[in-house]
Amino acid sequence: MPQEWAGESGRDRAVERYVQELLVRRPGSRTELPATLLLGPRGSGKTTVLRHLADWARRAPVARLDLAALGQEGRKPIDVLAALVFQLNETKRDFARLRFPAFGLLTIAVAARMDAADRDAAVRQMEEALVGPPGSRSEVINQLATYAATVLGAPTAVTAALPLLPEWRRHWVRLRVRWQLARIGRRSRGGGSVDGFLIDLNQRYGDREAAERQRAEAVLFDAFLDDLRRAYGSRGGDKRRTTQCLVLLDNVDSPLGNDFLKALLDARRKAGAPDPLLVFATAGSYPAALEGFAFGGPRRPGALPGRWPAQEDRFVPEQVVKGLVVGRLRDLVRHEVEQQAKEALRSAGPRVPVPAADNGVQWLGWVVHELTRGHPAGTAQLLAALLECPADDGWEARLRQVLQPSSDLVDALLERLLPMDASGELMQALARGAAAVDLAQAQAGRVLWDESSARVQEEFNDFCTDVLRTMHLDSGDEESDGRTETPHPLLRLLLLRRLAAVPEPDASAGGAAGGTAGGTAGGVDGGGGGAAGIRGRRAVHAALRDRAAAAGEEATAAYHALAGGDLAAAAAYLDDAFDRIAPEEWCAELCRLRRAPLTEAGPALGRPLWERYERLVEHLGEGAVEQRLRTITRLLAAVWIGPEPPDDPRTDRVGDPYRDPLGDPGAELYGEIQARFHTLAVHADSVPWTSALLRKAKQYGKEPWL
Repeated sequence: MPQEWAGESGRDRAVERYVQELLVRRPGSRTELPATLLLGPRGSGKTTVLRHLADWARRAPVARLDLAALGQEGRKPIDVLAALVFQLNETKRDFARLRFPAFGLLTIAVAARMDAADRDAAVRQMEEALVGPPGSRSEVINQLATYAATVLGAPTAVTAALPLLPEWRRHWVRLRVRWQLARIGRRSRGGGSVDGFLIDLNQRYGDREAAERQRAEAVLFDAFLDDLRRAYGSRGGDKRRTTQCLVLLDNVDSPLGNDFLKALLDARRKAGAPDPLLVFATAGSYPAALEGFAFGGPRRPGALPGRWPAQEDRFVPEQVVKGLVVGRLRDLVRHEVEQQAKEALRSAGPRVPVPAADNGVQWLGWVVHELTRGHPAGTAQLLAALLECPADDGWEARLRQVLQPSSDLVDALLERLLPMDASGELMQALARGAAAVDLAQAQAGRVLWDESSARVQEEFNDFCTDVLRTMHLDSGDEESDGRTETPHPLLRLLLLRRLAAVPEPDASAGGAAGGTAGGTAGGVDGGGGGAAGIRGRRAVHAALRDRAAAAGEEATAAYHALAGGDLAAAAAYLDDAFDRIAPEEWCAELCRLRRAPLTEAGPALGRPLWERYERLVEHLGEGAVEQRLRTITRLLAAVWIGPEPPDDPRTDRVGDPYRDPLGDPGAELYGEIQARFHTLAVHADSVPWTSALLRKAKQYGKEPWL
């Protein structure tokens, strides 16, 4: 099973520090705590972060709930609130136990009174008491306590809720009532379960009583917050309570999560007074409850608030409106992946040969980060799969083996990265779209859509505009407003490998345009025909190349030519551009082309590196080839196979995050690349060109993992 490394990355520790700053409380403080929403796609580690925070804060009052799981059980907001209260009510060794008299007594009354009119009357009484003078609250609590001491209709509700009430020695209610409640508690010690209490509570409202349920829920939320403010507001509570109450909510974008979040934020907004509740919630999408809700607000089209700041060690969410901040959970950076690689190599044991690179830890961390781009679930599952390979296999062989298109790892990662509700047709469309330079090109490429249903196109467009499922990257300088969208690089890599495994169409049967392409999470070889069902990776790239050429998009056509295996055409484009554009622009075009997906995958990568390289450029020996074109062709072939060098901000920000280091995981072609850059520089006979080319040669001066 993949190791989670919860709380060990700099990212997780930054989130922990953020929570700690808000959680620690000073006596006399009345801090208004914002609700924090943490956004991240599937597999980004949201649940792992919450699990870590719950363990880290276990000595303080803390509650952790998965609202998607509770929703699948048929629970309602009233049940979620009760579960939260019971967790906050748990005994802590270093923290005075929290009591919830108003909430506990009202839930007893609601759960025990079978008559709807009686339940509603109790709710209305408490509603009026919470906004009235202190004396009215005490009177209602006494009435409800008297009822709870005599009720026999729902013993589970009474006995389970008794721990929520104040201790018997306190003069919070009449003496006789305290005796009766204490006697019930002694007789039924351990007999009232929280689950039974929630069942009793939930069954009191049927579908026809939705309005009454919502009113009861609203008052129960009000009573819950009122109890908390009073527990912290007393003289003794103010001195003894050194932390706030931490509430960790997972999947608040689920239907139940939306309802619960709206009710909680509405209660806080209505109260208009600070409370000691530190709400830290996670979601895989922007919750619908916030779109048109006064406490939140609609998100900006095509964007979500709360990007991770440039400083890796700080988590700084963005305030949406008063009381609500939103942050994004970033992927792991390279040094964090290296730490996990170090642990993986250590756990492999002495029988497993170390990587052949000079620094095995850095090399493994680098290659895993290049493949996954730090996706937490992808990183953990890839390292776990590498450790399960036969002990005598080298690490390069392991990487190629576990990333075979038909491997269990690829299946597991695709299931994790694709939308949970994705249809088979959408998966086919995503496989075809992965061959495009970006999702915008895939959306506009009619050749991929002519026979697809409108529903599939709508699904695909929804995927493209979801910034948590895609990478929205600046296309150019930081000041540029231009944006390009791509699938997460790991998802794109996996989809392309599946697409590459689909048999190419027989040329005699109609060639590229006559085949079919498609896919599912388990295989990208769906049925269908015509343009929308192009079969095989080469056929998809050929169709996209023809479309780009017809539109006069020479750079895009060259990209797809190279991805389809036509190195000569791509090199000819670079050779022609050499005389037309500035050197920095030419180097950027070279960078764009080197990120075209490799034609070889799987077993083909097992052949000797230099054999594969020479086979690519063997056509240069045929006939007369101009020297510059020969050099550019060999350079393009080498940089295409070779791994990415350290980035050059002046030429490498081309909006394509694609990486595949397995073509040359040892960077053996770096010397060849440097030699070809030097050759071009010598014959350029231009100061700007010579300077730019020598600078690019320097990029390949050392191994990329050092």
